[in-house]
Amino acid sequence: MIVFAALMGCFSGGGVALVAIPGLGAKLRQRLARFVGSSGIVIQDRTARAHASDLDIVGWTPTDLVARQLLGVVLGTAMSAAVMSIAGEGVVVVAVMFIGGFVGFMLPVAFLRASARTRRRSFVHAFSAYLDLVNVLLAGGAGMETALVAAAEAGDGWAFGALRSCLTRARLSRRSPWSELRTLGNRWALSEVVEVAGSMNLSGEHGARIRSSLAARADSMRSRQVAEVEALAQSATERMGVPVMMLFVGFMVLLGYPALQTVVMNM
Repeated sequence: MIVFAALMGCFSGGGVALVAIPGLGAKLRQRLARFVGSSGIVIQDRTARAHASDLDIVGWTPTDLVARQLLGVVLGTAMSAAVMSIAGEGVVVVAVMFIGGFVGFMLPVAFLRASARTRRRSFVHAFSAYLDLVNVLLAGGAGMETALVAAAEAGDGWAFGALRSCLTRARLSRRSPWSELRTLGNRWALSEVVEVAGSMNLSGEHGARIRSSLAARADSMRSRQVAEVEALAQSATERMGVPVMMLFVGFMVLLGYPALQTVVMNM
């Protein structure tokens, strides 16, 4: 409670100083703007380098991530101070405030990574279906570029929208569609897309059988996805063992307690 009162006193004293000293508020705002402007660029550059692919695939900017981190620090510190001011005092409150601020700072990064992981998995699944559609169109006699564009028009999700945008950029810049897809895979850290696009580039340059190579790549991606889904299902099944065991133990305690109480009372 003492720490909470001290914080409120600091805020009140700062407000009184802003009112009592003419021009102090404007000077502080100017200095704060210069500091944020100089340090914000450095923070955003470091954030962009550290989370470039995650930010790109999720659709955030470095400014969005930094703003969420600052908001998390403020909310985490304030909530920790509000809770611990009632339950404790002194060094413990300060330590919990630091922990709350750190947790609030790291939560947006964890959310960003989880969202990027989910979107990568979703894109790879959509890309596998896209390759199957391209293979079907090639088997029907369509050309490579026609098959790529027609297959991308078949879907309406965000992944197929990204594929359509990628093919449009390739057409406008007069680049190979596979080169543009490889660039997209590098930007979003999609190793499967990079491998397929690189293989198709080599197949096109050396006149190999593109359709058979494309079918083999699609089958390989599908097998990998099935193995990943089975591994996730097995992991979820193993995690369910502990709650089921705890439920069984609780049920046995519920059944055995009346009998045990009766035995103890009769002794």
